[in-house]
Amino acid sequence: MSQSVSDIPCPKAHTHASRHIREWTGALCIAGAILGGLVMLMAMQGPALAEDADERVERISVPYVAADLSDPVRARQLLTRIDKAALKACGDMEGLSIPTQDVIEWSNCHHESFARGVAAVHSPTLTRMADALDPWIGPTAHGP
Repeated sequence: MSQSVSDIPCPKAHTHASRHIREWTGALCIAGAILGGLVMLMAMQGPALAEDADERVERISVPYVAADLSDPVRARQLLTRIDKAALKACGDMEGLSIPTQDVIEWSNCHHESFARGVAAVHSPTLTRMADALDPWIGPTAHGP
């Protein structure tokens, strides 16, 4: 008994598998659309949030009198108060580890805050004294 090619049973295509593929394809398309929408929302919101965080400025008042600008000893004390205020504005130093304090002390925030504080006084004498003390500007930045 030999069988001919036409007598061999041929399995029918599984309609079950193709239905699952269609379901998965539809689900993936929906997931892709949702993911694309989320990425667009994040792209629109991300920079605005980062910009808001960078623009937050803590203002700390440092009172002074005219005598603080004319007397070198008092001017030096005023610079110390401005420096402490700049450090506090950039990250309160209380309770922080020494390495963290060092990072804040050498940060651009500290440097820029100190420079803005000195400039706000509008005193050429104080500015010259600050430049001599500031390691970013003064002679200590160039070595001994």
